[in-house]
Amino acid sequence: MIYSETIPSSMPAVVLEKPKRLVYREIPVWPIESYGDPDMVLIKVEACGICGSDLRYYAGENPWAQHTLGRHIDNPPNIVLGHEFAGVVVSAADERNSHLLGKRVAPICSKTCGRCSECRQGREQLCPNTLHLGHGQGWGTQPFYPGAYARYAPAWASTCYELPDNVLFEDAAMMDILAVCVHVAHRGEIQLGRPTLIIGAGPAGNGIAQAAKNMGASPIVVVDISQTAVEIASRHGVDYAINVSGLDTESIKRNLSGIAPEGFGSVFDSVGTQESMDIGLAVLGKAGTLVNMAVHDSEMKFNFMRIGSERKITTSCNFAVGDYPIALSWLANERFCVNDWLTKVSLEDVPHIFEELNSTRLDRRVFKFVITFWG
Repeated sequence: MIYSETIPSSMPAVVLEKPKRLVYREIPVWPIESYGDPDMVLIKVEACGICGSDLRYYAGENPWAQHTLGRHIDNPPNIVLGHEFAGVVVSAADERNSHLLGKRVAPICSKTCGRCSECRQGREQLCPNTLHLGHGQGWGTQPFYPGAYARYAPAWASTCYELPDNVLFEDAAMMDILAVCVHVAHRGEIQLGRPTLIIGAGPAGNGIAQAAKNMGASPIVVVDISQTAVEIASRHGVDYAINVSGLDTESIKRNLSGIAPEGFGSVFDSVGTQESMDIGLAVLGKAGTLVNMAVHDSEMKFNFMRIGSERKITTSCNFAVGDYPIALSWLANERFCVNDWLTKVSLEDVPHIFEELNSTRLDRRVFKFVITFWG
């Protein structure tokens, strides 16, 4: 082990002890030398995003398993959530990674096995043997499962991306979701100059809208029931940002058909309900692609004629490693803009925030929370 600063034996963290029980407490610092991987480094976390999937883990779901494996797997106790993070490398398990000590980085939060059929065929985002930070996936039995709702977090040197000087830690903490958005946009087969629709304008929907713009879609339309989400989308180059609160399904379909009479080439559904799928399929153009980004364990019904004329429905899972440098380049060059998404909170605030989000009492003007470790 090599160090750039003294590492304490314990640290503050927020631990998901069981569904709907999230606790701020002191836990041991991750023993990266005991994990048996010389590629591991320790990051001093400076910012960590609160992801929508974290709320699903809090509720007892396992969205990683649902999207990647196609089935539910029970979560272990004592997961430290948090996979959207950035910070400074303070320790490395092997001398060969000493060049990273003191570097500002955005780490990829997972490591795939490289051996399974999915990895060998270039579909590493579907690897069933993934080690995943903040999800409890792949670590065997641990007293605490690693994540970044803590002062320190483990990562892998080979997929730590150094941050340009102009990228703030809190913006870099959005890299995971931005890489997901790049992957989703590719899954949706964005077509140059063809209309694109995003149903749900939260952080994922907003990021996809920005990715679609970068890839040449036009016009770009987002719909949401949150005025905050609509206003943020309108600042990010979206051609039509529509608040559909209070509108029935047929009215929404008519409005969208008026914008794109020949249908949308790509539709991205970040809501994942029967109603959102009905709307998406109703306005999907010939040879268009609908991407469902919110897979739930529920039955869906649709008229099979809706996917005639070479229309298709697909899903998107995680991101490929190659999506990450694209997202970082767009962030550094202000082709991804995320700073106005963010509301900064402290680590000790997190259990209360989850309780409020779960009860829906929290002010919905908040778009995206990011945990920061300064000030």
